[in-house]
Amino acid sequence: MEQKAVIVPYIDLNDPKINPDLERVHIASHPTRIRILHRLLNGDNYAAKLGQELDIERKVISFHLAELEKVGLVEGKYALNQDKRPVAVKYYKMTRKGKEILEHIVS
Repeated sequence: MEQKAVIVPYIDLNDPKINPDLERVHIASHPTRIRILHRLLNGDNYAAKLGQELDIERKVISFHLAELEKVGLVEGKYALNQDKRPVAVKYYKMTRKGKEILEHIVS
């Protein structure tokens, strides 16, 4: 009996069209980003404040927030803070997809 070869098409699981959440999980799984996402579970916050709370430089926090924002895990919106004197800052909040991805990573 002759066996016929079965040709299975190559599927690139890293292709965002195949699995759009794979890139989000990869971006969110960085330890600093996980810490940032955990802080954002408590509500909106801005980079300088997150930096103080996490003992990480503000510019490092800003970099990670920008990466999280690119893939839709957080959203940023400018507003005035009232800590010492009114200053325009970008407040970040976690998106629904951000909460979903964080839950997936920590489970």
